[in-house]
Amino acid sequence: MGEVGRCAVLGVGLAVGFGGVAACGSGPEGAHSLRFHDRGSVLKDASVKVEGVTRAVRYRLYSGIPYVAAPVDAPHQILSVRVPVQISGRAVESSRAPILLDNSSSGKVADDQDAAALASGFVVVASAVRAGEGNGIVDLKAAVRYVRHNKGRLPGNVDRIIATGNGAGGGLAALLGASGGRGQYDDALDRLGAADASDRVYAVAASGPVTNLGGPDLKYDRSWLMANYLQPSGARYLKGLSEEQRALYLKRNPWIGWMGGRISFTFPDFLKHVGTTDVKAAADVQRRPVLRNAMDFVRQRNPARARHWWLRAGTADGDVPLTVVGNLASGLESLGDDVRATVDWDGTGRDAGSPAFLDWITRTAARRSR
Repeated sequence: MGEVGRCAVLGVGLAVGFGGVAACGSGPEGAHSLRFHDRGSVLKDASVKVEGVTRAVRYRLYSGIPYVAAPVDAPHQILSVRVPVQISGRAVESSRAPILLDNSSSGKVADDQDAAALASGFVVVASAVRAGEGNGIVDLKAAVRYVRHNKGRLPGNVDRIIATGNGAGGGLAALLGASGGRGQYDDALDRLGAADASDRVYAVAASGPVTNLGGPDLKYDRSWLMANYLQPSGARYLKGLSEEQRALYLKRNPWIGWMGGRISFTFPDFLKHVGTTDVKAAADVQRRPVLRNAMDFVRQRNPARARHWWLRAGTADGDVPLTVVGNLASGLESLGDDVRATVDWDGTGRDAGSPAFLDWITRTAARRSR
């Protein structure tokens, strides 16, 4: 396929993530080459606020890059790469920077997160993926393979890929991290002409992950969920309020008990507060399966899974995300993984662009562990 044909397929002007405008360029290996070429980038500038301080960021944007040799849906099987060049006037060395891998199922929430990561010196890869059951995870694995295949050519440390996502994108990221290296997807990846490389990622940051739940995962331990997530989350929220604000909140929510800095409430009252029931919500997800369950791979003790996890859910998200996060956290902790899981009281849990999240990436990527 020549240059004109490739541009026609990819679609000039297609957006991929924050600042990702599609570009067309053919290398010596052809239009569907899986070799990353350090040319054809666009130098761009952005102002990004991190921890209340605005940072001037200059970065290189590579976009419209096919990550499989034989795409079946070219506009949705491309990725963009953003590489920081200068941050607040200082040159950035990005060759060993962590790589933040986002996917198009995360929606607009990802834009702020990706911008903050870029302004913190991380390389940001935004991957488009196809819709439909099973397609998203295959495409995301192919994107990881492309990045790893281009070690030494594509900026960033391919051994420190952090898969991120929110909502459905969070479900994809969790499944990607849990299923790394497993062969169930190999046939589909081979048909697409995915690179011959590992699809393992180093860490996962999933906020409010929406994923398919298997029957065993619907029977979670409510007492465990209350003691480990809901009650600590509610207590943190109340302690963060002024006395006047706390009194008003408790007056508006008489189902919550508060004495001596300790919170108490029942699980049925909590479900009424968030406006759903666990049985109905779980049943709805089962009727509309989108992904395989990440817990399947956790139960199999997959040795190639990600070992570092940042998991967030919010009580405003409903009961199913809490179930997903609770089960994932419990299962991964039992395997000895590094897990940072939190429930955001009366919130959505979407804090992936926060200073705490960015600090977690920096500290986690600096570890010598797998």
